[in-house]
Amino acid sequence: MKKFSRLLVMLAAALMLCSSNVTVFATSESTTKEDPATDEEREKVKDDLKRFYEDLLLRSDISSEGKDRLRQIYDRGKENLDDMDNATYSELRSYESKVEGYLSSAATENAAIDYVDEETRDYIRSKLNRYYTDLKTRYNLTEEKKSRMDKVYNSAMTYMQNASLDEEELLSYETEIEGYLDDIAKENTSGTEKFLMLSNEVPILDAKYGEQTFVVLSLINLGKTDITDVVVTPTVSNDKKEWPFNIEQAYDAQTIQIIQASDDIVDAYNKRMDIGWYFTVRNDVLTGCYPLKFHAKYYQNGEPVETDVTTYINIKGSNPKKQLIQDEDDQKASNPRIIVTGYHTDPEVVYAGTKFNLTVSVKNTSKETPVENVLFNMEATVEGSSTEASYAAFLPTSGSSSVYTERIAPGATYEMSIEMEAKSDLAQKPYVLTVNMKYDTEDAINLSDVAEVSVPIKQEAKLDTSSAEVMPESIEVGGQSNVMFSVFNTGKTTLYNVKVNYESDTVESGVTYLGNITPGQTGNVDSMLTGIAPDMGDGIVKAVITYEDESGNETTFEKDINLFVYEAVYEDPGMYEDPGMMEEPVEESKGLPVIAIVGIVVGVIVVIVVVVIILKKRKKAKQHKEDLDLLDEDGDDK
Repeated sequence: MKKFSRLLVMLAAALMLCSSNVTVFATSESTTKEDPATDEEREKVKDDLKRFYEDLLLRSDISSEGKDRLRQIYDRGKENLDDMDNATYSELRSYESKVEGYLSSAATENAAIDYVDEETRDYIRSKLNRYYTDLKTRYNLTEEKKSRMDKVYNSAMTYMQNASLDEEELLSYETEIEGYLDDIAKENTSGTEKFLMLSNEVPILDAKYGEQTFVVLSLINLGKTDITDVVVTPTVSNDKKEWPFNIEQAYDAQTIQIIQASDDIVDAYNKRMDIGWYFTVRNDVLTGCYPLKFHAKYYQNGEPVETDVTTYINIKGSNPKKQLIQDEDDQKASNPRIIVTGYHTDPEVVYAGTKFNLTVSVKNTSKETPVENVLFNMEATVEGSSTEASYAAFLPTSGSSSVYTERIAPGATYEMSIEMEAKSDLAQKPYVLTVNMKYDTEDAINLSDVAEVSVPIKQEAKLDTSSAEVMPESIEVGGQSNVMFSVFNTGKTTLYNVKVNYESDTVESGVTYLGNITPGQTGNVDSMLTGIAPDMGDGIVKAVITYEDESGNETTFEKDINLFVYEAVYEDPGMYEDPGMMEEPVEESKGLPVIAIVGIVVGVIVVIVVVVIILKKRKKAKQHKEDLDLLDEDGDDK
């Protein structure tokens, strides 16, 4: 309310300054008896106003906000004095007096406020908390009412925490909020109020960590019939935010035989019944006002009734900074987070169907709070469809995908490792591994975070070839042979930029390009080889198949092809002629000449010799290959 009054004073002052200025001008226009003030007179009036303003600042205990407001009034008054060109000296003095009056009023209204201290602020907030809790206990509230009341309560608690108010203003606001909450609770609640209540004559206790305290419940009966066989049990909890005491026994009930009916509230207080418990405050308790819940069972008019009653206790913890009730921003800042800072695999490249060791690095981002009982659980991407069996892309070799560590210090990094196996039929792509993290702190349990890492999976490239067709299988130098065979992609990844060339000293050829071969597909090789030198070995030409993976890494596959290259033999017909026979004329014969017959015979013999040599070399090469295969089989068996 004081803030509103201050604003009204400021608004009135500004309006009055403006109206005064207009009035002076109007008067100056209608008055002709006195001459306008001289410059010296005007400066004297302004100096007097300045001295008054400065003295007022020195004499008054004014807040910073109030000083700013006084400055605004003074500046506006000084500007108006300068603008009153035709005003007389008397009119200037009259206006000066009005401005001084405005300054005095504003100084009084803006005197420094004695704002409420934090301890009193917390007490008033706890008072509203107790009242609201009692309302929820006394009335059978619908969810809609609870939601409305929660909004009013939470908004009020936030305002009371941050508003710049003195103690009187804060108490007045708290009482006003109690009225709002009470009105909502009583809407359409005929007959729903409970009869067993706590008397408000028992003061709230104060206790300290590690101390023993005695908690008293003073019960009254607001009904018109007696309450009998009352059994009251404390509602204990392991959560220190719910129950600030050590749990020393499993069941600690107190009984009251009867609580008599009352005619009015005064009569109810006179007939109250007191019960109590000794409790020891936990050493790790938080500082704040704790609601203590008790469950009561009793009989009224022969019918069993159950209800809850709540009292309060102020607890001082070992660390005053750790509060039971924190602002939302402070609560978010106090909760530590665990984040994944990196990961690596061993081996670095993971192939489908192989085992690998995954190491994930995590960090506790809090600079003050450690995390404890940290449980990590790895969940791999699930492969498959609704019509096929689904399975995880990665499976832990130990059978468990969980990793546990007892504690991660503030700002510390923890590395967890787990051995996993990638399914053999995974496609070549990255797979997401979800890291679920659960942990506790001193102030909270079952906090959680989730992170993801992406593990690239490679498929090993596989290919095979068919038997080569070589036509012809032997050529002379300068001759050509056609080589044909198929390349099969038997793996699960595409073979990129597949090409074939031939390595041999006996033949030459260009590069045969097949392009990309997708999984399950075939590329056909059709090459022409030209003989360039006779074969002095076993007639083997090496076909080199080259392909690339997705990253452009090149791999080669070699295949042996049988192709023999020989030197052509040309005979000189004159080498078989007899010089003596050339001297004697010979009669022409009707058949083939003797020299031609001899040449044919020699040619046939040469061909036979060449064929025999080729067959022997092939047989020798075949035998050599079979021997190598037998050696390989023996090595595999071992």
